[in-house]
Amino acid sequence: MLKDMRITHKLPLVMIIFALISALTTGVVAYYHAVEAIEDQAESKLYALLESRKSSLDHYFDTIQRDIVYHSNSHLVKRALRDFGQAWEQLPDDKMTYLQTQYITLNPFPKGREASLLRAEDGSLYSTSHEENHADFTAFIEAGAFYDVFLINKRGDVIYTAKKENDFATNLKDGPWSNSGLADVFNKVIEHPSSTLRFSDFSPHTPSQNAPAGFIATAVTDDDSQLLGVFVVQLSIEKLDKVMHVQAGMGNTGETYLVGKDHLMRSNSRFFEGRSILQIEVNTSPVNSALKGEEGVTVALDYRNERVFSAYKPFDVMGHRWAILAEVDEYEVLEPVFELNRLLLLAGGIIATAIALVGYLLSADLSSPIMSMTEAMKKLAKNDLSVNISVNQRKDEVGSMALALIEFKNFAIEREALRERLSHMAKHDTLTGLPNRDYIMSYISDTLAEDEQRGLTAMFADLDGFKKVNDDLGHQAGDELLRQVSERLKHSVREGDVVGRIGGDEFVIILPDVIHETEAENIAHKILQSVKQPYQIEGDQAHVGISIGAASYPNHTDDLDELLKIADAAMYHSKRTGKHRFVYHVS
Repeated sequence: MLKDMRITHKLPLVMIIFALISALTTGVVAYYHAVEAIEDQAESKLYALLESRKSSLDHYFDTIQRDIVYHSNSHLVKRALRDFGQAWEQLPDDKMTYLQTQYITLNPFPKGREASLLRAEDGSLYSTSHEENHADFTAFIEAGAFYDVFLINKRGDVIYTAKKENDFATNLKDGPWSNSGLADVFNKVIEHPSSTLRFSDFSPHTPSQNAPAGFIATAVTDDDSQLLGVFVVQLSIEKLDKVMHVQAGMGNTGETYLVGKDHLMRSNSRFFEGRSILQIEVNTSPVNSALKGEEGVTVALDYRNERVFSAYKPFDVMGHRWAILAEVDEYEVLEPVFELNRLLLLAGGIIATAIALVGYLLSADLSSPIMSMTEAMKKLAKNDLSVNISVNQRKDEVGSMALALIEFKNFAIEREALRERLSHMAKHDTLTGLPNRDYIMSYISDTLAEDEQRGLTAMFADLDGFKKVNDDLGHQAGDELLRQVSERLKHSVREGDVVGRIGGDEFVIILPDVIHETEAENIAHKILQSVKQPYQIEGDQAHVGISIGAASYPNHTDDLDELLKIADAAMYHSKRTGKHRFVYHVS
């Protein structure tokens, strides 16, 4: 058939056919490479976001637990339990009716603001105790992540609440709320009274307008370790939800959320108006895997029956397992690929039309930039972000295609930069900026993997007297002290040494190429001299010491875990034998 066709038609037709085949082949290859690259990047980004949210949740609950332990041991709570307990015994027989009448029914403040009443005008000893203690507890609520605070005597009587809801002045053993989460956490403490915190998972709490409520409680004892009562806080679901609802980096359809063991949400969904906590059931495969203790990234159907990329892992809080997930719609993840595919099809049509109109010469002019962009797309699909995309000031469709590819490249660069930032956050301590335990372990493994003959020394260091600074000057001063100590440690070691914080007031120092005690002792001496110098913190002067233990590879062991255990044991030996000293390998 072609032999009977005029050359003016044949050549454009042949060029169009080959151009379409070439464009189709290139598009398919680029498409699959782009899909693979973008899926890998999306999974990495999601997992990093998941780690970031989990770290924020860990910090949130750690802060709550520290606050509760601190206040339960405070003079304020112990005094209040005694005062309210004595006043409770002097009230009329029907104490619940009496107190709810005085502080709820006759409360002059609007409903929902009952906590604004400092004392009832009944002249009772209870109201005197209430006036003396109430402002401290309301300040405690406003400063923390709490909705309400409760004082409960040993018999289960709720002798004080800040909010004055309908659980106030009731009995948790035989009263109207004996089956509530508040009663559950009280019973856990009474059954095993100790300093251990007890947690009752979120469930609807009728006195709080059926809002989701979780409770944390602990026993309060006097100086003779005799039980005074139980101190309970009701968690604010809004504060927990705020931790999870950080939208930065989540795109249009991304979200992070929590699911309890009952498969009900523990945080609100961004896709539903109103409250979805304890309202929406999530029984998806990622949730089930996380509740079993597994973690990973997969593509699955979410609770909206939409296909999503889902990163999941378990989150354990005081004996209760939740699932924490970070998800984004599959379509949004692959949208750049779809856009690239549309651009390739559009460019193919434009090229075919141009070849039909101007023939071979124009096709030659077009083939060069197309091939160049094809190579660039292949490199981008392999995550080679250094590829140069030349536009050459073209104003035609090929130039538009190149500009679109540049936008795609810029998007990939921004995404890679975000991944690196999130990776840095996951491997560094948020307070001091020092590498954390995960980073240190990876650094040692990588260093020894590069050269097994290369030696190193690991130092464990723990501050002496840090708790006294925390107790005397407060947690903010303690945090500032940790930052100053971190700077002194970094300035006391050599360039190339690594200083990390592994929790609390504990640090680890890695000294590459140091395998002899003398070398390690010289560096440790600089650290000891530096750390013991006074610290100026908000006008106060603080002093701390530091106990250091060290062990060397391969002198003491050729096992990484054993190396760190030996260094840790040496540090504790240092503490036991005088503190603020250096011990090198305890046999």
